[in-house]
Amino acid sequence: MGKQFDRVYRLLVGVEGSDGIVIEGKPKENALNITFDIDKDLTKQTNKCRLQVFNLSDKTAKIFERDDSICILEAGYSEDIGLRRIFVGAVLKAWTSLKGANMVTELELSDGQIAIRDCVVSLSYAASVSGRKVIEDVAAAMGLVVQFAEDLSYCSYANGFSYIGPGRTCLEKVCAASGLSWSIQNNVLQIIEDGGSTKVIAIKLNADSGLIGSPERIIKAAKKIKRTSSKKSKKNKGKEKKAGWRVCSLLQPTLNPGDLIYLESKPVTGWFKIESLKHTGEYRGKKWHTNMEVYEIGGEDKK
Repeated sequence: MGKQFDRVYRLLVGVEGSDGIVIEGKPKENALNITFDIDKDLTKQTNKCRLQVFNLSDKTAKIFERDDSICILEAGYSEDIGLRRIFVGAVLKAWTSLKGANMVTELELSDGQIAIRDCVVSLSYAASVSGRKVIEDVAAAMGLVVQFAEDLSYCSYANGFSYIGPGRTCLEKVCAASGLSWSIQNNVLQIIEDGGSTKVIAIKLNADSGLIGSPERIIKAAKKIKRTSSKKSKKNKGKEKKAGWRVCSLLQPTLNPGDLIYLESKPVTGWFKIESLKHTGEYRGKKWHTNMEVYEIGGEDKK
């Protein structure tokens, strides 16, 4: 990153296939104030966002409150990366209330909520179908683009494969059999090796590129090892306990859980995987930050 000045945002809200609304915050303009708190991780639980928009008109506020509205939030810096997508999610709850002198519309958002909630699949394949084919078809049924990390291996069903039921359960079955893990990031189905990364080098983070303060060391508790026939899971056995760091930086909207960063700081320098992160912003306030937990990646290849 270069000059991280002049915050910008763009907020798009509407029901798919219907009309919507666009609200923008640009430098040197009297834009509406917004705040956001975004939590992302690699679990199968949907990522969440709490969003506040100040002093909307009554007509616009009602657009935000429609059932099954989708919200796309972009944020960044006009003097650097410009606008970047930071969250996509369905509106779970929306309400407007008076807080002091401001009318505040608040939204609770969930990434991939509609896909997980509504998708039921009926699949049947002949012998020797690849697990990748099944994952691709489930993603299509969910209405999601799928993004595979490089160099993954997939199970093969010698006797064919059949499944009827929730799409997410099918994903869990196929990914477990292949030693893979899935999550939804910005409405994209992300597939990585279980315990691995996207192998995408997101940024090199240091004081010049936005690092704030000094990273804090943490130890990730060892996970209970599940019984599985996956060769990859057996290969990774005993590697669950990892050293990591809590890192704070200026807002980094391009980062997602599973990405790699190269961290340069006084206490630690090296390659790390993002396990979870929290984006916090207030357009007219002090907060425009990303806090993340990153863990050592050992001998994993960087692409």
